[in-house]
Amino acid sequence: MTMKKNFIAFWKKFLQPRVIIFVFVGTSIIFLTFLTNNNALEISISAVASIFIGIGANNFSMPETSTNTNRKNAKMLYLIKTFEFIQSRLNRLDVEAGGESAKKIKQELSELEQLIGIAIHLMNEDDPLS
Repeated sequence: MTMKKNFIAFWKKFLQPRVIIFVFVGTSIIFLTFLTNNNALEISISAVASIFIGIGANNFSMPETSTNTNRKNAKMLYLIKTFEFIQSRLNRLDVEAGGESAKKIKQELSELEQLIGIAIHLMNEDDPLS
């Protein structure tokens, strides 16, 4: 079942105009090599054809790359908001530290430690070494 879904997804991506046109033009140019007997001309025709096919292959993989980039940008925004929240809580603790009990401060610091742990986990998720 998943192979059929993958095959359908492949064809949907492949039949997009920015992919199929370049691959078709590159393939058409390759067939021009059959019309010549000059080896140098055949090599240059193949080089031009590979440029068009390469552009088509690049366009084929572009949506996946942009999706990954958007996902990373969203994670960075979450991390920035988390750290801004932590910073505001630490500033509030600094102001309130004079009159508050130690129990309240320990509870707040424990919650901040958990938030920092979440932020570290989010940052390590994209790290290939972990």
